[in-house]
Order: sequence, then C-alpha cells, then structure tokens
Amino acid sequence: MGIKQVQVGVNNLLLGMYVSRLDRPWSETPFALQGFYIRSPGEINQLKTYCSHIFVDIEKGRSPLGKAIAPVIATQSKKTLYEPLARSTARVGRRPVKKSKEQTTVAPLVVRKGVYETSVSLRKESVQAKKIVSRLKGSLTLVVKQINRGKSIDYGRLKDSVGDMVDSVLRCPDAFTWLVRLRDQDIHSYDHSLRSALWAVQFARYIGMPKDEIAVLCMGTLLKDVGKAKLPSRLLRKEKRSDSEEQEYRKYVSHGVELLRQTQKIEPRVISVVRYHAERNDGSGYPEGLTGGKIPLLARIAGIASTYDSICYRRDALEPLSPSRAVGVLYGARDKQFSDDLVVSFIQSIGLYPTGTLVELTTGDIGVVTEQHPKSRLTPKVAVLGREGTELTDAVIIVDLKDEEKARQALSDRDGGSNAVIERAAIARDLEPSGYDVDLSKISHLFIAQELDDSKGLFSGLRQRLHLG
Repeated sequence: MGIKQVQVGVNNLLLGMYVSRLDRPWSETPFALQGFYIRSPGEINQLKTYCSHIFVDIEKGRSPLGKAIAPVIATQSKKTLYEPLARSTARVGRRPVKKSKEQTTVAPLVVRKGVYETSVSLRKESVQAKKIVSRLKGSLTLVVKQINRGKSIDYGRLKDSVGDMVDSVLRCPDAFTWLVRLRDQDIHSYDHSLRSALWAVQFARYIGMPKDEIAVLCMGTLLKDVGKAKLPSRLLRKEKRSDSEEQEYRKYVSHGVELLRQTQKIEPRVISVVRYHAERNDGSGYPEGLTGGKIPLLARIAGIASTYDSICYRRDALEPLSPSRAVGVLYGARDKQFSDDLVVSFIQSIGLYPTGTLVELTTGDIGVVTEQHPKSRLTPKVAVLGREGTELTDAVIIVDLKDEEKARQALSDRDGGSNAVIERAAIARDLEPSGYDVDLSKISHLFIAQELDDSKGLFSGLRQRLHLG
C-alpha cells in the first residue's frame, strides 16, 4: 500500500498528524527519525522553526482540516521513502510472520517528557556508575549461578544493585552508557543482558515511566536469558539452526520462567517480563505467539531493547554495526515485530548517535560522541581525534556541536589557525567501527573521572593505538 502524502503549511499542523517528509533534509533538523507522529505542541513549534511546510501521511495519521493545504501530491512506496534509513544487511527475526493470527490492537504509548532531567554531570556520575556496574555484574553473576544450582539466592543484593543502576541512569544516562560501551570487548555471557537493560531503562526514562516500574523492567531484562543455562552450549553457539533446533532453543524462555518461579523471592511482574519478552506484535514471537496488546508493555520494551542490542552486537560479526544501520534494521520492524510508536519512541530515546558512537564531521575529522544533549541529540559533544596525514594522533579535543561557532573556532585553533575556512561543524555520518582501532578507555579519561596510575599523560601510547583501517 502506498503512502498518500498531503502538503501542509506549518501553521495548519494538528496533533496526531504523521509527518512523512519535510521541505528540507532531515539532517538539517533536530528530528531523529524520517517519519513520526506529532504528539505535542512543542513538536509543532519545532516544525515551525525549521520548516515552511511538511508532508503528512493521511493514511497513518490525522488528516488536515480546511482548505489551506495543497492537494494530494504523491503516492510513494514505503520502500522508497524510508530506504535511506532502512538499508542494512542484518536481519531481524528468523521466522516468517504468521498471517493466520488475529492481531490485537495496541494501546497508544503514553510519553511524558520532562519527568526526569539530568541532575548530575557526566564526570561526577561516572565515579558512582563505575562502582555500580562492578557491583551489578557481581550480583547478577552470583544470583544466576544460585538459581541454576537450585540454591537459596541473594536476591536482595541484586535488587539493591538494580535500584542503584536505575538511579544512576535517571541522574545521568551517559555515564552508565559510557561504562557499558567500554566493556564491548568483554566476552562475559551477561554483557548482552546488561546492555539490553540499559537500553530498556533509557527508554523508560524517556517516556517518563514511574521509577518502581523501571526497576521491575530492569530486573526482568537482566534475567531474561537465565534459562539458557539449561540448553546445550553447542545449541547456543550455533548461528544457523534447523527448525527442530530452533524449537529446542526457544525453550530457554520456559526454562527461565520455571527457574525463577522456584526461587519464590522474585516478583511475579519480573517473571512476566522474562516470560513474554520474546513475543512479537505480529504474533511471530514465542513461546505463546501472542499479538499486540496481549503482550505486557514491560515485556514489549524488554523485547525491543534486546533486539536492538542483538542487532548492534551480532554474535556472528567481528564488530558492531554503526547506530544508523542498527536503527534502520529496527525501523524496518515497525508495525511488524513491534508497534510503530514503540519503535519510534525507542529510537528517539537512544538517539541516532548514542554515547560512544564513532562519527565523521563535516570537516572530515574523526571523533567519538562523548555526551548527548537530551533536547538536541543531533548536536552532541564529540572527542575529535588529531590527525597527521592518514594517521590519527593523541591530540584529542572536546567540541560541543550544540554551540557550532565555538566548535568551529576550537577546530580552527587546533589546526593552528590555518587559513582554511570552516564553514560548518556538524556530524556528517556515523562510521562502522570495523575500519578503526580506537581505544575508548583512553578517550574516556578526558571527561570521565578515573584514577590514573602514572603521570605519563592521558594518552600515552595512543598514537600506536589509533589508526585508519
């Protein structure tokens, strides 16, 4: 089915309209997605700031009122309209959609923006977050081992650690994100669960979910894979499974539910997240093949967070995908595996350039996103790496792209005030990590409070560590 687009002047916008195109490139606006519902007067004001007119999809959203609009101008295929965002080689899901299932309507996602504001600086929060990550990993490892051995578990310790994690992400999400990104090379089996929990909590923070609900979501996401301990290791390591092997693999969900029920200390709502996190909006999930609104909201959030992390950090890939490619794959699952508003809000919550993303600036410089501005995610702070010819160097500077004039000045001063005019300082694109050998732990010393064990400088030996692939 094509998308019927209508041109609408920005003074005639209404809540509930679905914005399918702008009168300018998306990259020149603060909107993180190519296509979204207008949900607040603030979004209308933003559109008025950046555009003279937009195009709305009258089949997906509210139609314009009155005659102050242009006629229907195009019928364009979804594949063409969203192709730049959806292009990727990764796959979401293994099995075809079961058409025979009747899909249950999903209630609109309630987003309460501004409930949580960043209250602590990245440098200050990183001190606490580093301790919390360590304690949480230890607590999770211990509890999972106790559960699988049928022993009495120290659930109180894990619950306290989860509460600490939630508090940290609510105070300053970038600090926890950085520390988890620094663990990318860690092959510990629980890293996927920890990252998935982080994405889930960030999303819950974005939509203004009550803190006690966020804690349940975090715990359920952390424990979602506990049942995999009951499966043969050969089955877990296998990338391409036969139909019978896939059915055997999917039993990890019921194994996990049974293990958690036997512990008696774990809340039923946490078990609910574990039980339903693999269900999908279109009925293609498991173990029950539920659809739409039959799947609890917390489980749907855990499912989308887990899917996003699996896309970014595929087991069969040597390096993670760039965020834009991962977002493209996830975006392609909207109205299929996940409801449209859930996908859109999730992507908005993490942004197109999450902390730790490798990017290329319009100046040609290579950098790493160090911190996001919640209300201006396309203009984050970036650690720009120095360059000598084709080699990256240890001359790293932090620029805040939100203040473009200062960013251009900083880049010009870094180059010794060369007569080359820097007309624009912005992110041109994110990069595939596989082409670069960048030590994030070295870069993090610039803005995360960490103890130095010598006085040789922050980037001793970094010249040998950073190079173009």
